[in-house]
Amino acid sequence: MPQGSGMKAQDERIHPGAAVAPGYLANHAARVFNRAVDAALRPHGMSLALIGPIMLLSWKGPMLQRDLVRDSAVKQPAMVALLGKLEAMGMIARAALAEDRRAAMVSLTERGAEIAAIGGAALIDANARGVEGMSAAEAAQLVQLLQRLIANLED
Repeated sequence: MPQGSGMKAQDERIHPGAAVAPGYLANHAARVFNRAVDAALRPHGMSLALIGPIMLLSWKGPMLQRDLVRDSAVKQPAMVALLGKLEAMGMIARAALAEDRRAAMVSLTERGAEIAAIGGAALIDANARGVEGMSAAEAAQLVQLLQRLIANLED
């Protein structure tokens, strides 16, 4: 590979077939992205696993707990555990609804809103780093290709 291209030589630990397989590369990219975001969030006592509900609440505003589950990739038992941890950290507040005591409205606290801003910046930065050196057209094409890969695999 040309020097200065930013590309690493083929890693001898990775099977040559895997190194060019879209599924492997997408998975590897996700792991590298997740590590970068986790590193940016760690000094704030947060992680990528915890930031998901915070970002969703920041975007959509207060939500019923069941809607947080519906709108995220997190299953109900795991979401309950995440929300419990976020509540203990002072990031969210839960309030039972008067009309249905089993339902809980979840909202960000002031600290949760601060962390949402930090998390948003970390996510934007990691995405920008990921497309560094690409033209706007190349970055848009990458997004389209990844969307197609996901759609093909979801069928």
